[in-house]
Amino acid sequence: MNACASAAMLAAGLLLAAAAHAQPIELDGIELSRDVPCLGKDVNISGNANKISLTGDCGVVQVYGTDHEISLEKASALEVSGIGNSVTAKSVDRLTVDTNKHHVRTTILGRGQTAIVEVSGAEHGLELAFDGPAQVTLDGIDNRLQWSGDEPAMSLSGVGHKIDRQ
Repeated sequence: MNACASAAMLAAGLLLAAAAHAQPIELDGIELSRDVPCLGKDVNISGNANKISLTGDCGVVQVYGTDHEISLEKASALEVSGIGNSVTAKSVDRLTVDTNKHHVRTTILGRGQTAIVEVSGAEHGLELAFDGPAQVTLDGIDNRLQWSGDEPAMSLSGVGHKIDRQ
């Protein structure tokens, strides 16, 4: 085999490996119970009443559906939507929570740049520790934010929010 053919085969193999790595982990079902290593990948969780434990560093973790119990170590971003999901994370760089009645507990990391937290919808319970600069946008109705650590910049709209520093 000549050098050009070897180089082409190597490049094709690397592209396939990169494409396989880029595929998100899809977890969809009802009442699943799983421990899943992230391996740096994005994770999409959907369905109802799943209990998922994600280990290692995750990319973007998206939680859709209802009544999930999710735990994870670290994510570049956490996006929670649906109704009644409970998510506990050691740390995330960005957080988005919308729709209704989620409970989220995590540390928000502002690694040299401002971390973004966006919350909309109603009746969420958030327990956030801020490590570094952060911008919180809180919109909707009757959301509860308990926070500690570095004081974030806050933009508030809506009605009935309760915000407490711990």
